[in-house]
Amino acid sequence: YYYPLWLEEHKKARGAQKEKEWNRLTIMAKGKVVKTWINGVPATHWVDGTYLKGYFGLQMHSGSKGKVLWRNIQPKDLSK
Repeated sequence: YYYPLWLEEHKKARGAQKEKEWNRLTIMAKGKVVKTWINGVPATHWVDGTYLKGYFGLQMHSGSKGKVLWRNIQPKDLSK
């Protein structure tokens, strides 16, 4: 939603995605910093204090096509 991975500078992150296989997505949100990796390749890194409290969603859009499957979700509390 926030990070335009279709831009040329994110070509490596897009290339890390495996078609028709499981992919490992790592998300770190700590304070105002949010970072993501796909299969170990850095994808996003931004600083934004808009949403410091609340919930996280794993597939939130109005698309009507496709299927998303999740497995082995392991949230960790980084404040400890």
